[in-house]
Amino acid sequence: MNDLDTAFDLPEDLQSSELTPIISALLKEPLLTEESRPDIYRLARHRDKELLGWFQSNAGWHVKTSEFGRFIRLFKRRQAPPRDRCVLAGPGGGPSSPLVLVLLSLIGEQLWRRPMATYGDLQREVIRVCAGESARDALPAFKVVAEAGETKARADQHRRAFVEALELLRHWHVISTDRPLTAGEHDASNDVVITCDPERLNDFLAVTALSQMPIDLDQPKTHVAVLSQDQQDLPEHASESQQDLQRRHRALRAVLDDAAVTLNHEGPAARYLSTSGGRRQALQTAMVAGLNCFVRRNVWLTCDADQATTDLEFPHTQSIRGQAALLIVHWLRANRPESVQIEQCVAVIEQAMSAHSDWARSHRTAGSIQALTKDALVTLERAGVLARRADNPAEWVPTGAHFYWQVRPSNPERQAATPPIADDLFIQDGSHD
Repeated sequence: MNDLDTAFDLPEDLQSSELTPIISALLKEPLLTEESRPDIYRLARHRDKELLGWFQSNAGWHVKTSEFGRFIRLFKRRQAPPRDRCVLAGPGGGPSSPLVLVLLSLIGEQLWRRPMATYGDLQREVIRVCAGESARDALPAFKVVAEAGETKARADQHRRAFVEALELLRHWHVISTDRPLTAGEHDASNDVVITCDPERLNDFLAVTALSQMPIDLDQPKTHVAVLSQDQQDLPEHASESQQDLQRRHRALRAVLDDAAVTLNHEGPAARYLSTSGGRRQALQTAMVAGLNCFVRRNVWLTCDADQATTDLEFPHTQSIRGQAALLIVHWLRANRPESVQIEQCVAVIEQAMSAHSDWARSHRTAGSIQALTKDALVTLERAGVLARRADNPAEWVPTGAHFYWQVRPSNPERQAATPPIADDLFIQDGSHD
């Protein structure tokens, strides 16, 4: 079933709709500079009060427009981050690894002390800091040269991560270089000169210095709660209007920032979106933000105008990856697991390969099956069928959307008399329910 259970047609708020280009741009990229988006920056400067009020009223998020630093920044720190997307997109649009994020912070620390440095000097300082802290697991080991007995793959990975962290800073115009950064990676002299804008680097900080906060640096698992104190449950003596505002903020944050919200009446966001007033407010907010919402009986899907958030063309029955994703959907309907691990999905696909000798003939090796399974899981994340667990990235939670798909794998015995379509697991016309 791919028809929508519910459709809404709301009148457009003309005053708020003028903010749509700014809001949409900030949701995709929370830090916009005058150099990267001059049109959006000028418009935000002109409508800064309305922009600040819109985000504060609907999501409780803060927006800063800096005339001196020439940037706009959306601070949307969440106690429970979105489970279906990476924390920070890399220069190529893909996810940045945890190592890149750590190197980004360490590079910023060094540039704060010395705004101009060569690539080699900066890299050596980061290596020195990591070497001193990695012994007690405070920082990851960072080695750009393979030692005796070690493979070069790890050193190459660390060099690429260092360049990617610098590319992110250059993309935000925090640093500038006199030569391409790749020259520093491959040039033995490493004489690429890196110049930092200290004012923009200072504004780049998301929170007060950790030394001025009640944080135990040796207990990193406690940091999220301290940094998100404004999102904690309100005390019992809080007024009803304060409680309503918090429920509204939590629900609208999920609509603006998550690909899928399960409407199971259990969480505060689900309960708010289950009411007619909450649905109307959420749809109006999403419309102003340039987002499209598709509301089904027990799942709320959100996508942006170019469908970069939620895949609305699912399922892709003519591709092997799409068929593998549908096999997992079939397994979800039959078994109803509370959580999903990649090993379980690999077993599902291997079982299908055993039962259908003509299906996915080019994906029969162990490595190919693993890659096919990962692609299928990514497809299901984008479609809002699965959501990655925040506390365990190697595990997924079904959102409930799989109940709206009825998958019928073809019977190999029944189709034996008819030559099968190459690599086609489902009925030959590709139809599905």
